[in-house]
Amino acid sequence: MSKVLVVDDDRFFLAILGDFVTNRLGMHPVLVQDGASALALLEKEPVDLVLLDIMMPGMDGLEVLQRIKERHPSLPVIMVTGSELMEHAIAALREGADDFIRKPPDIDELEFSVTRVLTKVRGTKLPPPPRDAASERRRAARLRLRLRAPALLQLREVSLIDISLSGALVEHTEPVRPGEIYHLSFSVEGQQLQVLGRAVRAFASHHVTVAGGERQIVYRTGMEFLGVEKNVATLIAAYMDRLRK
Repeated sequence: MSKVLVVDDDRFFLAILGDFVTNRLGMHPVLVQDGASALALLEKEPVDLVLLDIMMPGMDGLEVLQRIKERHPSLPVIMVTGSELMEHAIAALREGADDFIRKPPDIDELEFSVTRVLTKVRGTKLPPPPRDAASERRRAARLRLRLRAPALLQLREVSLIDISLSGALVEHTEPVRPGEIYHLSFSVEGQQLQVLGRAVRAFASHHVTVAGGERQIVYRTGMEFLGVEKNVATLIAAYMDRLRK
């Protein structure tokens, strides 16, 4: 199986990118948290692609990139960073980076970047993602709940309208930012489940009148789950099976 080296000192994003490599690319992620470990690993085993953060303590991503290109000039490297400085992007591309994606990354954009870079650099195509029972369930349409379920989005009260293994639709009165990552908590069979979700689409649904006659906008937001733990996915799948009956 093709390997992708993911380098990020933030465990949160390391897990997100590892999940992306496995489930969206169908490739094997190798996760490290610092530049020195990344360079040492590249001397021991080959990889097909590097996803590299810039802002890291010690050896930053630009220095790691420079050393990678010195030792492995044909190895494609995509920088994935939260830096807002255009100078960082320019410096990365000048040092030989094959692309530059900002955090939090749009998953579709990142997948397109990986496909383009691998095709350009190596003339290879991504293998199809693994097709097993779990991945087939992830592709299934969301199921609308018979009754809206109370939930918490970043500790704010929302309503859960529908659900799938890959995401959910929530209704709320406080705006959220598409592209941002939030904690979503909801109950299944008395168990409180917590997942990380990216707001992929937010839109105004309708208006309601609250105390004092004030008109308030109600929003709906589609959430894309990130790195759902196996036990949580199992509970959600069982819950969905019961809803289908």
